[in-house]
Amino acid sequence: MATSVGARDIRARPRVAIANGEYDVFLLALVGVLTLFGLVAVWSASGAGPITPGSLVVRQALWAVVGGIGMVAVSLVHYRFLRAFAAVFYGVSILLLLSLNVIGTNISGSTRWIYIGPVSFQPSEVAKIGVIIALAAFIHARADEMDRLVNFIIASVIPGVPALLVFVQPDLGTTGAFVAIWLAMTLMSGVRRLYLFGVIAAVIPFSWVFWHFLMQDYQKDRLLISFDPNRDYFGDGFNIIQAQVTIGSGGWFGHGLQGGSQAEYNLLKVSTTDFIFAHTMSMFGFVGGIALFLTFMLVLWRMTRAITLAQDTFGQQLAVGITTMLFFHTFVNIGMNLGLMPVTGIPLPFISLGGTSLAMTLLSVGILQSVVMNQRRLGFQTRSR
Repeated sequence: MATSVGARDIRARPRVAIANGEYDVFLLALVGVLTLFGLVAVWSASGAGPITPGSLVVRQALWAVVGGIGMVAVSLVHYRFLRAFAAVFYGVSILLLLSLNVIGTNISGSTRWIYIGPVSFQPSEVAKIGVIIALAAFIHARADEMDRLVNFIIASVIPGVPALLVFVQPDLGTTGAFVAIWLAMTLMSGVRRLYLFGVIAAVIPFSWVFWHFLMQDYQKDRLLISFDPNRDYFGDGFNIIQAQVTIGSGGWFGHGLQGGSQAEYNLLKVSTTDFIFAHTMSMFGFVGGIALFLTFMLVLWRMTRAITLAQDTFGQQLAVGITTMLFFHTFVNIGMNLGLMPVTGIPLPFISLGGTSLAMTLLSVGILQSVVMNQRRLGFQTRSR
């Protein structure tokens, strides 16, 4: 009789999972706050004018709705379902990146976007999720053999191929995101530290080769100007200087929803994307910037919590990859707004204008929610047995 009751409990539990609090409502609320704040920031940075069907904020809102629906839908699907289609996700990611050579649109020297009518699409944002799923599936399949050199090499090739395709676009920021995802996931995979130390040791000579033979002159100039914008005050350094002026002009509480003089006179370029953090600080000042930063830290804390809850390798690796991706984007974007990191075009999650980025970020949160929900059920079933 006890066994029969336990079995009924296990079968019934998934139907009331959300009502029982297994869905991370706190993470959902934080993501909702950041997304809504992002819409306000995009509206303000794009001129704070009347909202019309063609406004940037309307387009971003539509992507937010699409991403939100996808987030909820994915969270209700068991994350292990993704493992069965890992090769498909990876293959599609590679094909999308390759298609840029045929149907991609070159903007400001980079071929990163595909235009389908009025809609733009950035394959590299999809590829990051595809790589995380594929690498997590591989590490799960080889969990007991990840200390072998051949598996370490394969685990490096999986993100290495799309990273190379993104590098030649060129997109150094997203290339760095692939590297960060690979490093975090392999560190958690049980690979021999000797292999990682070997890669780290090779970084110095490779950096020399990279600088002298692989980087274009304009890329070198942009990197140097990022740390010394006065080298080209009225050129590439102008926007970096204006970002710092924008941040400083906000004071403690900012200038309100329309931003300060940099926004009014359009002195801060790409304020809806790369430098949207600087614009938000002109809106809400130092206090608002700290509040936004702390909100991101809370999101990362809830994501890190998913890593600790995961009870299988695939779920843990998914959580590690997604958390690393969000951390890298947040750290680099805020860092480049403050003049601490090179300007690489990395968007600020949930905030920067960019439909593909927003939708894929929301989708990744849905995957994390699935890990949290289903691992708790797994723990319940295991204890019941």
